[in-house]
Amino acid sequence: MRLLSFCLTSAFLFAVSVTSITAQSEKAYVLCEGAQDFYSGAVLEAPRLGVVDLSAETLEFSVLRVFEGHSFAADLVLDAAGETIYVAAEDTVFKLDAASGDVLAEQALEGARQLLLHEDELFVTRGDYDPLTWGSVEFDEYLVALNAEDLTWNAGWQADGIAGPNWASEGLCLSGDAVYVGVNNAFAYGEEVGLIGRVDLATGDYTEMDLGPEGLNPVHVFATGDGAVVSVNARQYDGTSLSRCESTGAVLTATVADVTAGCAAAAWHDGGVLYQVYGEAGFRKADGDDLDALEGWSGNGGAVYEMASLSGDRFLLGTTDFATTGVLEMWSLTSGFQWDLPVGIAPGSIAVVGGVTSDLPDLSSGPKVLLATYDFMGRAHASGQGLRLQQWSDGTVTKAFQLAD
Repeated sequence: MRLLSFCLTSAFLFAVSVTSITAQSEKAYVLCEGAQDFYSGAVLEAPRLGVVDLSAETLEFSVLRVFEGHSFAADLVLDAAGETIYVAAEDTVFKLDAASGDVLAEQALEGARQLLLHEDELFVTRGDYDPLTWGSVEFDEYLVALNAEDLTWNAGWQADGIAGPNWASEGLCLSGDAVYVGVNNAFAYGEEVGLIGRVDLATGDYTEMDLGPEGLNPVHVFATGDGAVVSVNARQYDGTSLSRCESTGAVLTATVADVTAGCAAAAWHDGGVLYQVYGEAGFRKADGDDLDALEGWSGNGGAVYEMASLSGDRFLLGTTDFATTGVLEMWSLTSGFQWDLPVGIAPGSIAVVGGVTSDLPDLSSGPKVLLATYDFMGRAHASGQGLRLQQWSDGTVTKAFQLAD
């Protein structure tokens, strides 16, 4: 074998690093809500779950499961290993194998909305409208916790405003030692409320914070990283506000637009919240500490239904006309459009797992030995001609060119 290694003076130098490269296929799981005739109730396209291998040379939306018999699917979450998927589909919560889409467990739960997986519990918010009365469906509990292993019932918070939320609830997030829930009563039009509920994970106790008259209808709830949460509020569909809630109960609410955010996309990014207001092509951004406006992002030039942040400055966007089409787009905040891919109608929830990660190497004293080689996509490279990365026992990585085996 002939191998040429390039020294520090070579133009082909690869930077010395104190980290090593670990390769893992990056995948995006996309839950498409489907389409339904709002007046007749006829299902035009059943909701479906699919996956896109973002590391593949040819991108493809591979359908893992179609939720036949369900007219709507609201949310998905992945476990930390990316091996199990939980889906809220109208009146049922499913646990699925992430590789095959096979059902591992299921639990009947009317009005299942948003999901949050924490250790061995799956938290679920609830809310729905009655197609006969056009009013909000009343539940005994608007927040429940299921066993993550078999989806059996763990706990429910009584709908009385003291032990638990008293109205339909939506967004969930984990911040510090508590689960936070957006309580909005969004299915009773004109009667929206603005509350953030807090469940102490140590005791299970529930408390609420009032966002004030300008903080009605919290749709998105994000953890800030310092124990607080920030919500994007659609108000009574006449404006948009933001709220920051501290674990102490202190609340700051700021009105940011006289047009609603509605169900538009939002995401937490780099210390602040990116959010889209109806009728605007770009995304506004607010500081997570004081809610002051920051420089936003131009977006994709249209309305975005869902967005998911990837490593670096990349975002996946879900766009749809809610009747016939759904598209997954990759964008970079600095480089712009990357690609798009047709998926099911109304891609409303996206979860990403994998990618290239970094691990600290063994820096113990001793002779410098070659630990592994990789190609420039981060994949293990055993033989063959071409450029490769060499990982050494002293923590360095060098570039080499192999002319022959």
